[in-house]
Amino acid sequence: MPRLVMLLGLTVLAGCQSLGTGPQHARSAAGSDAGALASLTAVLPGDYDNHEQVERARLANKAGTGIAPMHVQHSMRVVESGRDSVTWLWRLSVPGKTTSSSIWLLNARVTADGHHIRLVPSRPTDTAAAQAQFADVAKPFHFEAAQWAELEPCAQNGEWDGAKFSAAANVDSCSALLPGLGQDAALLPLRMSIEGDMLRVATFADSSRGADAIEEARRVHWYDGWAAINGGGPNAKSDNNDWHLQRDLRLSSEGGRAALHWRDGAPSGYTLELERTSYPERKLSVLQLNVIEDASGRRITYVWTDPGAGVIGLNLGWLQVGFGPVAAPVPAAK
Repeated sequence: MPRLVMLLGLTVLAGCQSLGTGPQHARSAAGSDAGALASLTAVLPGDYDNHEQVERARLANKAGTGIAPMHVQHSMRVVESGRDSVTWLWRLSVPGKTTSSSIWLLNARVTADGHHIRLVPSRPTDTAAAQAQFADVAKPFHFEAAQWAELEPCAQNGEWDGAKFSAAANVDSCSALLPGLGQDAALLPLRMSIEGDMLRVATFADSSRGADAIEEARRVHWYDGWAAINGGGPNAKSDNNDWHLQRDLRLSSEGGRAALHWRDGAPSGYTLELERTSYPERKLSVLQLNVIEDASGRRITYVWTDPGAGVIGLNLGWLQVGFGPVAAPVPAAK
């Protein structure tokens, strides 16, 4: 069993933005005069990842006889916003040795009753151009009808139910379009819901796990940080001052990884991983920082804290790490 080390810096950074601010705002907005569309616009944009769902399924299915959920990362941003409609650019990516991804333009309009929302997807006619535009978040989005094909039969109809927004498409009518969508068809969303930090999505690819299969993706929070690793490794002597410092590390809260290197760029043999994970037997959900030995893939130690904590760090003597939602203080190089 990995040994648990003392956690450094559990105190939430005073004055920093609360990690739950966005979803909490949306929960209150859903029932206010802001309206159904404004409420959805407040909560939906962001990055999402179903890392915990995938890991939980992997551990539960060690025999390999079941069909595990795909690891899917979602990225959404508003590209156009008007009084009666909002358009999101939605990218679904399947990470791996060769990352595959699909991009959809999602136009949302309020229905005549003012409480329901119709989400109509469009696919790019030039996928490479859409990928390039999405990659540059600072680049203004300019909608050109010739670059997008609307998929009205795959439109999702949705509404708010308290703090939860849910929408679904007619699978039969949408399926008729599949032959013309090519490989992108697998990642076309058919159902979705958003509640707090959880985005639940079902695509055509998920149907292989059953009619009710769904991805459980959590909102990603990003952490900047630093790491100092001693050249002597785990067996470093106390008087060994050969410290190798990395100042520009960045991890996502949903399985983000950062390889540790020596000062010459060579791999040190260790990787940091940050993840939200749950221990059902303890009724506990935590933000956990793991140290992984690359050669074996083994987690050699970890620390954990409350998911809402602003900073997390560890000190193993030979390895010192600190992460926070803004640039964490870096110790002077030795």
